[in-house]
Amino acid sequence: MMKMTDLPDTIPVFPLAGALLLPRARLPLHIFEPRYRAMLEDCMKTPTRLIGMIQPREVPGSEERRLSAIGCAGRLTAFSETEDGRYMVTLTGISRFRVKGEVQGFTPYRRCMVDWTPFA
Repeated sequence: MMKMTDLPDTIPVFPLAGALLLPRARLPLHIFEPRYRAMLEDCMKTPTRLIGMIQPREVPGSEERRLSAIGCAGRLTAFSETEDGRYMVTLTGISRFRVKGEVQGFTPYRRCMVDWTPFA
């Protein structure tokens, strides 16, 4: 069991419309886009192996896709790689989080500074 003090301040986020992860639930994912394969590879190098699942929001009259205010972090608990480099993974929900802000630069995927305390 992960303690609140073990949770990082910044996590990679996967904005996937219609995919809902809840604490203690499991979410199977098929990862094939290069940026999300990179996110998964980076995630596996961390002690917590967390990815934040969050709903994207469309901005009316714009191509921009913002993130919802609340998401749920999942710990990578199952993993297999296909011969062509895709991944079949399972995330197990750890805790909801509130987005404090988005981190810019250096990765092809999105990362957010998060606050866990409202959901302790």
